[in-house]
Amino acid sequence: MTHEHIKELKILNAALIIGGLVLMFLSVTFGTAIGDSWLDGVGGMADTSNYERIVDTQTNNFVIIGSILFGAGVLTSLGTYYLSARYIKLADGEKEE
Repeated sequence: MTHEHIKELKILNAALIIGGLVLMFLSVTFGTAIGDSWLDGVGGMADTSNYERIVDTQTNNFVIIGSILFGAGVLTSLGTYYLSARYIKLADGEKEE
């Protein structure tokens, strides 16, 4: 594992964490936009409970996807930290066990 690989992993981790946070915090905006698009697709008239169900479902979908991306970013950050600490020890001349 070279220094360049570790740097690329850190960039990937940051992208996963930021992407997950964006999806979680903007889930209401995205869910409402999809709900409005659905409402336009059915002619602009629908039962209120159906519209609310669509918006809630889509909002929850974005929260779940964002949480998965955020969790994956945090877990890979921990792995990257471990690998970078190990790489530094090996680069300093310590033996690998």
